[in-house]
Formats: sequence, structure tokens, C-alpha cells
Amino acid sequence: MCVDFSSVRGDFPALAEWTYLDNAFVGLMPRQVREGYDEYLDLWYRFRPPGDSTILQEWVAKASLVRGMVAKFIHVEPGELAYTMCTGSGLNIVVNGTGWQRGDNAVFPEWEHNPLDTYTTRRHGVEPRVWRPRGGSFDLSDLERLVDDRTRLVQVSHVSYVNGFRLDLGEVSQVAHEHGAKVLVDATQAVGALDVDYVGDGVDYVAFAPYKYLMGPSGLAFLYVKRENLAGLTPDRTGWKNQVWGGDNPEEASNMESAEKFEYGTLHFQGVYAMERSIEYLEGLGIKKIERRNLGLAGRIHDGLAEKGKVVWTPKPRSTIVSYFQEDATGLASRLKAEKVKVTGRKAHGDHIRVSVHFYNDEGDVDRLLGMVP
Repeated sequence: MCVDFSSVRGDFPALAEWTYLDNAFVGLMPRQVREGYDEYLDLWYRFRPPGDSTILQEWVAKASLVRGMVAKFIHVEPGELAYTMCTGSGLNIVVNGTGWQRGDNAVFPEWEHNPLDTYTTRRHGVEPRVWRPRGGSFDLSDLERLVDDRTRLVQVSHVSYVNGFRLDLGEVSQVAHEHGAKVLVDATQAVGALDVDYVGDGVDYVAFAPYKYLMGPSGLAFLYVKRENLAGLTPDRTGWKNQVWGGDNPEEASNMESAEKFEYGTLHFQGVYAMERSIEYLEGLGIKKIERRNLGLAGRIHDGLAEKGKVVWTPKPRSTIVSYFQEDATGLASRLKAEKVKVTGRKAHGDHIRVSVHFYNDEGDVDRLLGMVP
């Protein structure tokens, strides 16, 4: 079935005012996701838990339902998916739960938003090894030289937040697994924008937040732990939800054989209700169609910038993000914002503008931006 993407723009009130091309920073929210927030508030505000359920039981049941929806969306099992509070929380669960020994090493690309050099790795004497970029990309041969039999963890972003470079996770997994290392992925710039297959890629852990391309809440995120890794990864904190003490627990305990064992306390249940609407919306459009739409728009930006003589930092787009070098990038971003055109301008990594699309953008958005680029 063909999707008329122009028809969805009315679901995003901000688009009536903005040329919004900053989805790698924060995604826009459709009215349907706001309705999810309202459903949660109405349930609590009017106190209407159904039947004999407590309101907490109703919230937990919704969380279970949505866990299954998100798991299906990324093609994993519900028991492999944990709720967290942010991408960094999921990454830290893995890092803190790994049995490090002095002399181990951890490998990560230079541009990671959450570099794998932490208080935990430093306390255990873990050597950080940095995978340096070559121009706008990372060469697998450089990774092969960094990983050895003392590498415990390779952490990468599926899509770089800096310039949108998209790694081949299957190749990364092969290099890591040949030496017995695990692969940890930050997928926040990928899930919801691209058709992902983390089981097929063979990665061990994936952390992602929904407030960008999933158009979901902040303060809620997810961690995928491949089933074979569940037993060997120790939760780094405990609470009522994953109680280990043998005394009474008035609440229903988590399934300690699943990724729920990493959930230690009360979840961001309002975000869970919003997340349900987000997944319903994206499933209704189809992620394969969304990816095609996104790559087409990103390609139009890439080609348009090149035609204007700009130094485009992003290789031929395989994600939603296109970055190019621009003098006074932060100043230009501010001037564009004053004209209701939203992009990111940064001095870090060299003055550059980052443009990031999503399916609700159109060719008119792209052309307006290109017409304003000096």
C-alpha cells in the first residue's frame, strides 16, 4: 500500500509554523502521542482503575503491553527488553554489570555521545581504546587493529549523532566476537527512522531513547539484552521491582529470568502510555516506507548542499542526518531559527550544521533550507 506522507503533516501542529529539520535533537510529537499522555492523566486525575485492579496494576499491565509492542517493532523478544530512563542508563547497566578485570580494554568510536570511559571502567583499570574516524567515516580495518583477546566490550552508535555515518553492525559484531568481546549499541538515532535488525546483526546489547525518531517521551528508554547474555549480566541497582532480599514483597516481583531484572523501581508510566500511541502510529505507516522516505529526503539535502559548493561531512546518506562544514555554524543556526527553520549548529568537531529529517518533512522543507544556506 502506498503511503501519502503529505497527509500526515496535519498530525504535527508544529509544522504549521516551523520548517523543522532537527529531528536528531528532538523529534516532533503528533497529536496521537499527546492523546496517550492525556489517557494516563485522565485515568489518575479521575481515578478510574478498571474492575478490582489497583492503579499501579493497571499501569504495570500497560507497561507489559507496550514492552511487547516495542519488542515486536525492533524484532526482538519481550523478555529481552527492559525499560530504562535514558540511553545512558541502558549503556551504564551493561558497563556496570560487566565483570571487568584489570588489564581489560574497551573500544569505542571517537564521536560517541556516551564515551565508554566511565567511573566503573577506570575503577577496574580498564584501558579505553578510541576508534578514530577517517574523514566522515570509520574504517573497519582500524577496529580490527584495536580489538584483541582482552577486549571485553565494543560500544558503537548505529548512526553517528555527529554526521549520520551508519555503521555495518554485522561487521562490527564479527570483529568483536572473534575475540570474545560483546557489542553494545547506542541506537537512538536509528530506531524509528530506519528498519533495524539487531538480531540479524548479532549485537549483544542495544540502548535507545524514543524522544527523537520514535516521537515518544523523554525520561523513558529501552535496553535490549540478547537472551544468551541475560544470566551473565548483573543488575547494577536494586529496588522493590527486582528485590533480591528473601523477605515479603507486597508488589508482584519482576521476572528475574528476563530483562525485567534490570528494572528496579517505578517506571515513567505516563511515557509508557504515550509510547503505545507512538508505536501504533509508526506501525500504521510501515517502517520500510518510513526509511525509504527518510533516505530520499536526506539524499536531496546532501545533493543540494554539494551543488551549492558546501563541504558535506556526511558520506552518501544511509541515515536521516546530513552534516556540512559551515563558518559561524552556531550563528547561522540562530539566524535560521529566527526565520522558523530549525537545525543544529555546533562548534564541536569543527564548525558544522547538522540537518536531520523525518518522514513528516517534505521536499518543500528541504528546498526552503537550501535556499537560505549562504
